[in-house]
Amino acid sequence: MLIDDLYDGEVDTKKLRYRLYVRKSRKEDGRQFRSFKDQIKACRKFAEKSEIPIVGKAVREKGSAKIPGKRPKFDQLLRDVKDGKIDGIIAYHPDRLSRNMLEGGVILNMIDDKIIKDLRFPIYHFTNNASGKLLLGITFALSKHYSDHLSQVVTRGNHGNFIEGKTP
Repeated sequence: MLIDDLYDGEVDTKKLRYRLYVRKSRKEDGRQFRSFKDQIKACRKFAEKSEIPIVGKAVREKGSAKIPGKRPKFDQLLRDVKDGKIDGIIAYHPDRLSRNMLEGGVILNMIDDKIIKDLRFPIYHFTNNASGKLLLGITFALSKHYSDHLSQVVTRGNHGNFIEGKTP
């Protein structure tokens, strides 16, 4: 065994094929209208600077990632990785990929099985080693906590408004 074999995580991004995945939580067109544009711009700039090859068009998805199995474009993206059409994914932040533990676990399992060869984010550093996967899992858990907490706070606020006779 070579000493280099002991250090997972370093990949030659120029030899891999990446697809961009962007997501906004709101399905309504008038809400978060800059989200796709800003995420794509940041991801493309990051990919260009890092010399990471992007194949195909950016996958754009509208909808929450809180509940698993509700994002057909995300599911297709993972199938494209499994089918060998792409090797890695670029997203703005891990919370664009998952805000639930099931899909976060699927992503981590695909990394463990070397199906997803790399993940890249312009504002988050991922390394495919034990520590990097631990931090990614924690980030997915924190993203879930954020969504769950936000739901509680909004529900509390709506209930308070209802009690006071205010309409949403």
